[in-house]
Amino acid sequence: MGGPQSSETEDENKKAKNTALEDLVYVSKNGKPEDFKLDEDGGVVGISAFEDVLEMINPVGRWNLITLIVCNMGAIVLASQTITYQFLGITPEHWCHVEALSSDNWTQQQILDLAIPFSSNDTDEKNCKFFNYNYTRAVELGYEAAMESRDSLSIGDGSPIYCQSRDFNVSHYSLTLVAEWDLVCERRALYSTTQSASQIGILFGALTCGFLMDKFGRRPIILICVVASIISAFLAAASPTLTVYILLRIMISFFNFGHATGSFIYVMEICSHSQRSSVGSLGGIPWSLGYIIVPGIAYLIRPWRWLQAAYSVPMIYLISYYWFMPESPRWLISHGRHKQAVEIFSKAAKMNGRSFPPEEAVVISLKKISPEEEAKPKQKLCRSIIDNLKHFLILVLMKEHRVKILISYFCWCAVSMVYYGVSLNSGNLSTDPYMYVFLGGLAELPSFFITWFLVARSGRRIALMLCYAVCGTTILIIAILLATQESVSPGLLMFPNNSSYLNRLIKVPIIPFSSSVSWTAYVSQQTPVT
Repeated sequence: MGGPQSSETEDENKKAKNTALEDLVYVSKNGKPEDFKLDEDGGVVGISAFEDVLEMINPVGRWNLITLIVCNMGAIVLASQTITYQFLGITPEHWCHVEALSSDNWTQQQILDLAIPFSSNDTDEKNCKFFNYNYTRAVELGYEAAMESRDSLSIGDGSPIYCQSRDFNVSHYSLTLVAEWDLVCERRALYSTTQSASQIGILFGALTCGFLMDKFGRRPIILICVVASIISAFLAAASPTLTVYILLRIMISFFNFGHATGSFIYVMEICSHSQRSSVGSLGGIPWSLGYIIVPGIAYLIRPWRWLQAAYSVPMIYLISYYWFMPESPRWLISHGRHKQAVEIFSKAAKMNGRSFPPEEAVVISLKKISPEEEAKPKQKLCRSIIDNLKHFLILVLMKEHRVKILISYFCWCAVSMVYYGVSLNSGNLSTDPYMYVFLGGLAELPSFFITWFLVARSGRRIALMLCYAVCGTTILIIAILLATQESVSPGLLMFPNNSSYLNRLIKVPIIPFSSSVSWTAYVSQQTPVT
């Protein structure tokens, strides 16, 4: 009785209600109508993805730009802790310490003339050996008489023998860690260990920091790494022993990797899709600026402890992250913490001069995009790590991803070897380290713009192949020049470093695996070709 009429009436009422909801306009506190319509669930019409909220607050607004600049500028101080190896550990001219002659106040030249063998073809003879003479007798004779009767001073056949301690010429370079801890001759491997320690820290950082940031959030891990890296950097300047210094270098690299990686991820997460290629390519400019500044500071401050302290002071700037880096809204949304994300968006919109829908309505819309996570029993950290490793192994075992992942690993290995090998190799190439590093940083500046242009015009694959070809060809040419010429210009030596850095920048967005294992994964998932 009246069934069809009741049904028709309900449909008409529902239609009228929907029409009214579509026409509903949010009225702000100042009484001005805004262009935000609410749907029947109370959410904001037009929000179907994270990027829609980003567009509402203006992705190139004041808040976004300030956050971008603050995060990227941290790379300037990062360079001061990464490429200081050849300045903190400059190897001065050295020779064997002869206690008897030094105690008798013989001059440096007199000791060299009598005790130190010299061969223009074998510098190790001069640096690490001395003649097996009776130096007590030499002191009794005096310099001139000892030089005239060297045969009578010989013990055995007088052949050069290795010494246990050295004297260093500090007229050009004040005390370096090489001179303080005698890292030459049979102890030379320990000098290389001080740089290897940095790479060990990066390795552990790559394996753990991404996972920790995914689990606990970007902001807390970044801030912990910032504070720990600053403390470690200053402590390194006061290292009582070489062992302590090496351990602190591992810690510095680990924590620097954590906050640098986290900052890069954070910047990518607050950028729109159309901005990520530009931000990713040009965001390394502060690193090059820091690269250029490093040799200037080293030229002015020579004692290694004071130099390490001077490089550490600018790191205090990183504390500004506490005020300028709220938690990543994207991470909050992915973990069901919508209200906190909306509060950050609301503050950002206010700073950008944009009106923002009622927070409750935005929360409702975001819940449709990423539902709140159901309450789950807390998982032990070890179990979480095992689960993440399983996810990574699944990618490796999948045929369609295995080849790409292995190729990417090989590429990263090759590029890192060339980049760091060239950047930190001024000592082996016998060139001015200050000019060498300065030119290295200067050569990198155009690489960011070239990368930006190449990727935009030709895509990542062609650009990557081109840069590898240029880099490989340049290395072969330089290898031939080094083998056939007495000297090679430092500017030419740094050219492959420029090409290598191009490869690093282009290759970042094509590595297809989880961000918990490596920061490159996150870039690959978030940075499209634009």
